[in-house]
Amino acid sequence: MTAFECTLCGKCCMHAGSELIEVEKRLTSRDYLCRQKIVGGTFRARVEERFLDAFSDTSENDAHPSWCPFLRGLPGEEGKYVCTVHDSRPLVCRSYVCCAMRIFAGDGREVGKVKGRRSLVTEDDALARCWEESVVPLTTDDDIVWRTEVAGVLGRAGYRVEAYE
Repeated sequence: MTAFECTLCGKCCMHAGSELIEVEKRLTSRDYLCRQKIVGGTFRARVEERFLDAFSDTSENDAHPSWCPFLRGLPGEEGKYVCTVHDSRPLVCRSYVCCAMRIFAGDGREVGKVKGRRSLVTEDDALARCWEESVVPLTTDDDIVWRTEVAGVLGRAGYRVEAYE
């Protein structure tokens, strides 16, 4: 199993950000008192020095009120986003798993992801059919055994699987 490597797509913080984090008060030019909306409690977020310039640009966040207040686009890198408070992000963000597994076709294209514990996200009809016929019926509750079995099933069908810790 390999370690998950973030692609900086920002989707995790675009879809659930404002539902999870609310800025209650600006404490200094870099420090904010924030509330964790779902789990409760507060935390102190500190904008990292290296992201101060990106953080000062609020245009994208103003246009997308559902985004996390600390998500910013990387200047000069279209489609790349960063958490400007990554080192001080709350536990709910630290424990978030973007995907447990990525699935690639024989030509190397990513054609699917396993989100959450065992939910396939794909637009590839052949992969969806293979998943329904051969993966859904797997009965083990042990996640390590399940990932191994899934990699075998999908490998025999011509896919390559990257499973993450």
